[in-house]
Amino acid sequence: MSSYRFLEDHFVGGVFYQAGSTASTADVPGGTLPTGWVPSANVDPLDTAAVNAFYNQGPAPLGLVRRQWQSNDVALPVTFWQQTAGSVPAKWTLSGLGASKPAIFE
Repeated sequence: MSSYRFLEDHFVGGVFYQAGSTASTADVPGGTLPTGWVPSANVDPLDTAAVNAFYNQGPAPLGLVRRQWQSNDVALPVTFWQQTAGSVPAKWTLSGLGASKPAIFE
């Protein structure tokens, strides 16, 4: 039961999701994403299950936050990976809904 907001256009299982749109996994009534879908770094997880899946995927820098085919702005994410400058090994933490999760060191 994971819900996400897309930060850039995505194709998942042959379905197009426009940046700024939201979708849930198929274990939620009306969900269109595959159950157990592994999120990319360019989604904003919207619930606990989505944050857990996003965290388990591991740190990745945020890519472009934009629509491919339209000029409308897409709001920046609440939850994303942040790298602490100057830390060796690299220290990554989540912002927003994932802020209580432990840091990951790479």
